[in-house]
Amino acid sequence: MSTTDDDHEWRAGTASEVITPEESMRMAGFGAREEPSEGTLQDLHAKAIALEDENGTRFVAVGVEILAISRPLHAAVTDACEDRYDLPASNLLLNASHTHCGPVYRERKTEVFSLNDEERAQARAYAAYLEETLIDLVGEALATLSPASVTYSHARCGIAMNRRIPLEQGIGFQPYPDGPVDHDVPVLAIESPDDEMLRGILFGYACHPTSLFIREWAGDWAGYAMEHLEEEYPDATAVFVQGCGGDQKAYPQRDLELTKHYGKSLATAVRGALVAKRREVHGPLRCVKEEVDLEFEEPPSREELEAQLESEERYERRHAEHLLAELDEHGELPRTHPYPIQAIGFGGDLTMVALTGEVLVGYSLKLKERLPGSLWVAGYSNNYMTYIPTVDDLFAGGYEADRFVHLTELPAKFDHSVEDRVLSTATALARRVGPPDER
Repeated sequence: MSTTDDDHEWRAGTASEVITPEESMRMAGFGAREEPSEGTLQDLHAKAIALEDENGTRFVAVGVEILAISRPLHAAVTDACEDRYDLPASNLLLNASHTHCGPVYRERKTEVFSLNDEERAQARAYAAYLEETLIDLVGEALATLSPASVTYSHARCGIAMNRRIPLEQGIGFQPYPDGPVDHDVPVLAIESPDDEMLRGILFGYACHPTSLFIREWAGDWAGYAMEHLEEEYPDATAVFVQGCGGDQKAYPQRDLELTKHYGKSLATAVRGALVAKRREVHGPLRCVKEEVDLEFEEPPSREELEAQLESEERYERRHAEHLLAELDEHGELPRTHPYPIQAIGFGGDLTMVALTGEVLVGYSLKLKERLPGSLWVAGYSNNYMTYIPTVDDLFAGGYEADRFVHLTELPAKFDHSVEDRVLSTATALARRVGPPDER
């Protein structure tokens, strides 16, 4: 007996594209790695899962094996998808795996890393290619919508360890086994309703994919996790969503066999969630997205910036040059920066919150304390700006709270209102799309 689309609550589609650069070019993520790439260890991918509920509301989750989603890339892709596919920006999630073995394509990073004219041209060409690829990818996933069932479960994976260790001289960049972690592995499974064939796996974890320090394109352990899952479930597209892993790393580092092991460990956790008792996920889909302004501390004066031009630290010099150019052009430095937050509700069964930037793990832990029910918190979504520290992290200092600002276009570190602004907005949005008794 045949079935029709009307017999099922969901329709789902998937898409996958290889985005490995075809030529040698500069790589993103490690400032000490100044030479261009020299081959491919593992292809990079962009992958998408599209869902449509019985009311016709659609949501598309896209996982991209790059370091970060730039603000211009996000704007271009969301604008085009709204125009071509009638898909609002609030209903499209763009998430970067944060692999450090992908290409430099962001304009600001071409300045920070002092790329030459040829390297900048390569970066711009790749940015244009990536933009069109992601737009087409979303269209392909939507074009393949067909009846599906959607279920949710989660598991745990222990590869991540906190890297902000308290030392006498401050916060060190070392393994800290007593630091906070979020070992949750959320898993959304997409199946054909008649034969229960697994067609899509959306899964997440919070940890830096920085186990490899090489000059070859690779997805690091996240790429290997997707590879393992697609070998185990050959009809499925596995899409990884990076969590709040700004202060999380897998230790030991810089070992290919260990990296593969980390990927297999995460894939095994996902398989555990898939064989566990899964809950059906129902609609309706509800998607919202808003921006909150994050405030900076007092920016440096022109005199301070001019003094920094003499710094022995090259990134501090380049940062000062950038800010002086901003001063010359605009007469002042910005005091706030827009911070997008997205929330997606699946009826009363699951809520996703997508935060921007390198979000430290404290945010996911605090949101899970605030919000009841099944909650999935992603970082590295829809934009990139810098690390997003909690108030405690700001007071403690360290790389994520202080020193990284010289690698950004931002004038200063955030002030201590950052945590309240992010958490209060994320909580409000999650309640708007969450279970009815929470709205």
